[in-house]
Amino acid sequence: MNLLKKIDNYFEEYLSAFLLIVMTGLIFFQVVSRFILNIPLAWSEESARYAFVWLIYISAALAVKHHEHIRVEIGLILFKGRAKLIALVFTDIIFLIFSLILLKDGISLVMMITKHGQISPAVGFSMNYVYAIIPIGYGLMVLRLIQDIIKKIKEIVKFKK
Repeated sequence: MNLLKKIDNYFEEYLSAFLLIVMTGLIFFQVVSRFILNIPLAWSEESARYAFVWLIYISAALAVKHHEHIRVEIGLILFKGRAKLIALVFTDIIFLIFSLILLKDGISLVMMITKHGQISPAVGFSMNYVYAIIPIGYGLMVLRLIQDIIKKIKEIVKFKK
């Protein structure tokens, strides 16, 4: 399997696993530091919180990739075959529009944070790194939705023949 195919297939999985390991390690380090060494560390708690936020957005993109987001399926039960595929494409297009709006607003937010130079209180790094996950997460969702829409349209065309 070539590198690009591997990245396409497993990017969100690897990044989610990495962020979960980092977050768990930071929390463990904080607990050991606070209760065993009696030295509370603010930076590990804050860093774990930011890793958790990043994990949420990457996992949301992963859920899009595996069609695991909540959706009302009562309407889909009524459709069969090609009509069901068309309805799925329609719902994906609505989700895509929503994701594009949030992607645009996320970029605006990061630009505003960068302009104002907000710094995290304990760690001291720029908050635009924390907020950058909003456009990154929605960008991944947009990418996965476009891939899925193209796949479904190909199925609709094949179904027609």
